[in-house]
Amino acid sequence: MDRSLWVFGMNLGETWMSSTFLNDPTSSVPSAQAPGWFVDWVEVDAPSLGKCMTFPCGRWLAKNEDDGAIVRDLFHAELQTRLYTPFVPYEITLYTSDVFAAGTNANIFIVIYGCDAVCTQQKYLCTNKREQKLFFERKSASRFILELEDVGEIIEKIRIGHDNTGINPGWHCSHVDIRRLLPDKDGTETLTFPCDRWLATSEDDKKTIRELVPYDIFTEKYMKDGSLRQVYKEVEDPLDIVLYSVQIFTGNVPGAGTDAKVYITIYGDLGDTGERYLGKSENRTNKFEKGTADTFLIEAADLGVIYKIKLRHDNSKWCADWYVEKVEIWNDTNEDEFLFLCGRWLSLKKEDGRLERLFYEKVHERWPGSLAQPWPVIIIIPGEGPWDGRCWSCNGPGSCSSGRIIPYYVSVTTGTHKDAATDSRAFIILMGEDDERSNRIWLDFPRGKRGFSCGSVEEFYVAGLDVGAIKKIELGHDGASPESCWLVEELSLAVPTQGTKYTLHCNCWLAKDRGDGVTSRVFDLLDAMVVNIGVKVLYEMTVWTGDVVGGGTDSNIFMTLYGINGSTEEVQLDKKKARFEREQNDTFIMEILDIAPFTKMRIRIDGLGSRPEWFLERILLKNMNTGDLTMFYYGDWLSQRKGKKTLVCEMCAVIDGEEMMEWTSYTVSVKTSDILGAGTDANVFIIIFGENGDSGTLPLKQSANWNKFERNNTDTFNFSNMLSLGHLCKLRVWHDNK
Repeated sequence: MDRSLWVFGMNLGETWMSSTFLNDPTSSVPSAQAPGWFVDWVEVDAPSLGKCMTFPCGRWLAKNEDDGAIVRDLFHAELQTRLYTPFVPYEITLYTSDVFAAGTNANIFIVIYGCDAVCTQQKYLCTNKREQKLFFERKSASRFILELEDVGEIIEKIRIGHDNTGINPGWHCSHVDIRRLLPDKDGTETLTFPCDRWLATSEDDKKTIRELVPYDIFTEKYMKDGSLRQVYKEVEDPLDIVLYSVQIFTGNVPGAGTDAKVYITIYGDLGDTGERYLGKSENRTNKFEKGTADTFLIEAADLGVIYKIKLRHDNSKWCADWYVEKVEIWNDTNEDEFLFLCGRWLSLKKEDGRLERLFYEKVHERWPGSLAQPWPVIIIIPGEGPWDGRCWSCNGPGSCSSGRIIPYYVSVTTGTHKDAATDSRAFIILMGEDDERSNRIWLDFPRGKRGFSCGSVEEFYVAGLDVGAIKKIELGHDGASPESCWLVEELSLAVPTQGTKYTLHCNCWLAKDRGDGVTSRVFDLLDAMVVNIGVKVLYEMTVWTGDVVGGGTDSNIFMTLYGINGSTEEVQLDKKKARFEREQNDTFIMEILDIAPFTKMRIRIDGLGSRPEWFLERILLKNMNTGDLTMFYYGDWLSQRKGKKTLVCEMCAVIDGEEMMEWTSYTVSVKTSDILGAGTDANVFIIIFGENGDSGTLPLKQSANWNKFERNNTDTFNFSNMLSLGHLCKLRVWHDNK
């Protein structure tokens, strides 16, 4: 081929591809995806609040677009908030029996019913295959905390079942416990639902769905005097478990029979059966044939007066069209009979092309609405290590003979005169009312540093006697050598337990051969500038590391505390003297902003070091003034490989056995714009802010869409078992620009 023709052909091909991309930006020809991202809005669904809140954005998160920012703070639009019935937490424990092959890898679901046919949505308990393998083993108890619709004060029945997937899907359930808060939230009640039957297609009656009614109720309630009252009683007049015979008549018209899978839902004034698969006919091998009647048995809690059914099929197999003539339902317990005249096709090709239909019982056909229907700053002591509770002036235990010991912050500014510096050892003495005074509190430097240099500002964290309201302070040095002289320009004293900071402008010599020849001087705090700072409280913090192999860590550990009156900054826990080792408890004396009572604690590790993982058991905070105790339980790994595979955890504060916050879940939906180049392949993160603090950084990883944040797509992310943030006020979204 002539080279000029070949080059011409190449250029023509490139021109065609360029024009294709310009004219059709949705072309599937691959292209490099830029990290820039255009977000329309972010939506947060908070079931515990009964609110779905929208946070509009409508801007780029891109360094080469808009204002170049890749972080946006979004505020929710009140008028776009959708309200619904708030969800409440249920603690559901399912007990697998101790019989051969009782365990299952199938996904279990549950529906909870209250009075007047009020019920929750059908909820699968496991969120992934890994959880399905971990739970529901033989002779085990599987515990879940779910947020579901509030069905009222009385739970009349539950429905459990599974999707019949996995290698051994059959499951033998012993019983189910459901625990929830009492209406006044001063106690809990636990209902027990006996089962002791198989949910398997190869055992018992070959059913994978069971309806259970409660047998007994165990109530725990805190009384006004603080005591815990426990009451056990049997349920009065529970619903009966009834066997319903369902006879379905297929019409005698050409093509009336079907080979598709057929499902039925039966509705009564006391509830419904949920959707049941009509798998095995009691009287025929080949079911749903033209001009025949098939009988099926359905076991369910008493439905009361049946008034409606729903029939559908999945349109599978070659002959899927189905003509239903009528349905008869017989209650085997009280012999009530209900007739449903149908005479309709369930077909995509005939009539109105529907595969699902509702039919009302003959008596109520004209008045279907006449019956009740189901609707649908912490500061860790620096220096050689945390303060151990000893007085630094007398080196005694947690308090001197004359009173308790508290921390002080001292800052000393040395003058700029050429002879202002000193290597002498400095001290302070604090004087309060009624001649109350501390011993000498030495201002010692950390190891490796010596003396006050010209123009320097030195800060010290010391502990000494609590003298109450400080009236005077004495500053001096030991005059180690005859020529020792020191020019002090400024002295500051902060008392965190009182929330006060004093600043004195001294400009005086402490020297034998300068000024008035004294090496110590008393300053009256009436001459000081006084600033109010945040009041801090002394706490004894004890950290338990778990007794598991590899439980200790070399990683850096960070902590943030949240309380009713605010939160602290994130601070690093000092790791010295072999702290945070396996089966070990480590104690710190810390001063914490007065934000008590505490609500939650966030612990984070950086995953660095030769042992980057840590098994945190629990943390205890003890108020050294009042003795009040606050416990934080975790009992899991902080690791990228083990446990929950996270380096951050949040723990609810437990005071006197009561959790200070509720657990909840959030569903976050993110809408990417429909403009050219709006999608991104960068890693996206959010932080949700509420009245109870913030959520911490939440990576948006697992979406229902395989390829996240594509143009004109909405991605949904679920975050379960989170501490409630209360009313939401702000959301921060950003990406890593990669």
